[in-house]
Formats: sequence, C-alpha cells, structure tokens
Amino acid sequence: MTATLDFTFAVAGGIIDRDYPAALYRALAERLPWLDEEPLAGVHPIRGLTPCPDGMLIGGRTRIVLRVPEHRAEECAALQGTDLEVPAPLHVGQGSRRELLPYPVLHSRLVVTGAHEEADFVRDVDAELAALGIECDTIVGRRGEVKLDAGRILVGYSLMLHGLSPADSRLAQERGVGQQRKLGCGLFVPHKSVAAVGSRDWP
Repeated sequence: MTATLDFTFAVAGGIIDRDYPAALYRALAERLPWLDEEPLAGVHPIRGLTPCPDGMLIGGRTRIVLRVPEHRAEECAALQGTDLEVPAPLHVGQGSRRELLPYPVLHSRLVVTGAHEEADFVRDVDAELAALGIECDTIVGRRGEVKLDAGRILVGYSLMLHGLSPADSRLAQERGVGQQRKLGCGLFVPHKSVAAVGSRDWP
C-alpha cells in the first residue's frame, strides 16, 4: 500500500467564512491540480481557528494540513510562500511533514456516509470497516454538517475508533471512512482519550 503522510503548513491571514471547506479545497486544487485525481488525498479541517462575529479568525497557531501519498510530498512543498484565495487571502508559510503513527484511539471530527439517521450511519461505518478488514470498537459523537459549493448540505457525525491494532490504525488513517475527504470529512487523527468524543469543534 502507498505510504501516506500529513503535510502541515503555517498560514497567515484575517477572517475566513465558517463554511470554508469547499472554498479551501477549490483554492488548493488550483495550486495542486492532482488533488482531484488522488483518492487517498485529503484536506484536514483547519487547525487553530478562533470563532468571531464575522467568521473564523486566523491566528498564530493556525495550520492547514494535507493528507497525501508520500510521492506527492515534494509537490506539496511547493505551496510554501503562495497565497490561497478562500476567498479571503491566506498566505501559506513554512511546511513540515509528519508520518502517520499507529495509535489505538483515533478520532474524526465529521464522517459523512450519506446517512442522516444515526442507526443508518452506524451500519454504513460498520460495513466500511469490515470491507477494509479493520477490527475495532466505535463511538459515534455529535451530529454535524458540511456545505458543498452548490449549497447542498451533507450531514454526518463525529466518530471515534478505539481498540485498534497498529496495522489497523495506520490503515484507518490512510484510507479514512466515508465520503468527502477533500472537505475534511472521514480523516482520522490520534486521540489520547475515548472520553472526549462528544466534543465538537467543526466550524
């Protein structure tokens, strides 16, 4: 299987819209046109945003994180020093790479399977994990949503996977669960505690 990693960039700017994921992906795809063609590529929810009356404020710790196959790392590095129109301009600073490490507990802010009701969502997740051969326990968190460019709204839930073996943890991070990973959905990151699955910081 192709090795996958996270590429993290510091960013500077002002205020962006709360429903930024589609605009962010569109701006990234203009710089990295291969994003559309990479099924394992994903864009994490922006880290370090602060809610404000006009949207989400970019701060000193704000980061854009891409999950990409390792062979795309050099092309990702070319984002450094560029500007993204989201549509408010974001200046992309220094980038760094982080290998995906096996953690027994993983969390995704929002997983979208096409199901609106929690029971249907659970069935979808169980089926997808089974198809990947991943054995773990799951905890469904709060319901959330993400907006598409066309104004459509996709519904999903936060999700925790726990009791993962090292191999299954890496696989879950590389493959994700559900749809719309380019909009930050279904991407898993390490989590220290099962207790915090109910927290929701999706903008």
